[in-house]
Amino acid sequence: MQKNKAFLVVSIICIAALSRLIPHPNNFAPLAAIALFAGAQFGNKNLAFLITILAAFLSDILVNAVLYNYTDASYFLSFGTISIYACYLLFTFMGQKMQSITVGSVVSRSLIISIIFFLVTNIMSWPGNPMYSQSIFGMFESLAAGIPFLGNTIVGDLFYNALLFGSFHFASKKVSIA
Repeated sequence: MQKNKAFLVVSIICIAALSRLIPHPNNFAPLAAIALFAGAQFGNKNLAFLITILAAFLSDILVNAVLYNYTDASYFLSFGTISIYACYLLFTFMGQKMQSITVGSVVSRSLIISIIFFLVTNIMSWPGNPMYSQSIFGMFESLAAGIPFLGNTIVGDLFYNALLFGSFHFASKKVSIA
């Protein structure tokens, strides 16, 4: 990847990751969009995965320490956090598989990642959780409990994907990325 393009992509990702410190509605977050964007923009596939995980990990540390005064490192070893990071890796892979970057391809993938994230995070919060019965009905209860947050996830993913891909598109027209 050209040096200017890499700098531009990393800069956009850093700004988006830092936006997590700005007050926002629950589940209105940039990380799924960062993953898709990194996958689509980095020619070096391993670098795309690394940048995605670093953005998630470092911004999680910052958010937990600054906003919640929470410094327990076991957060990163929880089943829920691991499943969230697995989603980000999947979304990076989905970005790598984009044949072309168009409004339609970004919007459709944005909606798909929102649904995947909803399903994975809500289903993974069910096993062993005393809030839900440990039957198929408990899994559906867990999914139902996540429905109020799904709208913010969809709007957030659409917003951040538009912001990331749009910023890159317009900035690359203004600056030489060769």
